[in-house]
Amino acid sequence: MRVVLVFSIVALLSAGCASIGSPFSKIKPDYSALPADAMKAVAKEIETAIAKGEREPKIADQGGVVVNNESVMQAIRTRAARLELIDGMLNSGFAYEDNHGLITIQRNAAYKKTGTSQDRDRNAVAIISENQSRWTLYEGIVDASHFSPRALGAIQQIFHEARVDVLKDGQKYQDATGAIVAKGGAPRTAPAVK
Repeated sequence: MRVVLVFSIVALLSAGCASIGSPFSKIKPDYSALPADAMKAVAKEIETAIAKGEREPKIADQGGVVVNNESVMQAIRTRAARLELIDGMLNSGFAYEDNHGLITIQRNAAYKKTGTSQDRDRNAVAIISENQSRWTLYEGIVDASHFSPRALGAIQQIFHEARVDVLKDGQKYQDATGAIVAKGGAPRTAPAVK
């Protein structure tokens, strides 16, 4: 079983995938399918707790948004535990927050010259794991709150905005136009490769 898992990860990496997509990742946000203000407050609270590395945050259900169920709370705990690793990738300049509420590695020539192939494999596994936790969080909120599946796109967008708010200056994100920009102004360049 372990060989199959390793082979699957290597196959994903050799194909150039840095995140696992979902057919729902391109859903147009439908804010009418959920209480948007309550969702924004919950997303801000969750992303702030994760950014502080809080593994047991006390986050209350609000305005019909249910977060106190095991899958959602486990996703929050897992993301908080992974904070240092994800922050390191964002600080490197090679990873960015995409506008669908996921994280992506820019697999360009400069990135391929950094570290070893094993380092890049570990980065990809971390990104895949982080994105899986985010999907668990988003889908868990939809299920626990009994929202329509149409709400998923809006939840992704709301969490993306909350995540951008807690990024550190210089960390990259994808804006509404799809451009990759650095928080705090001027675009951050990737570190020089030695």
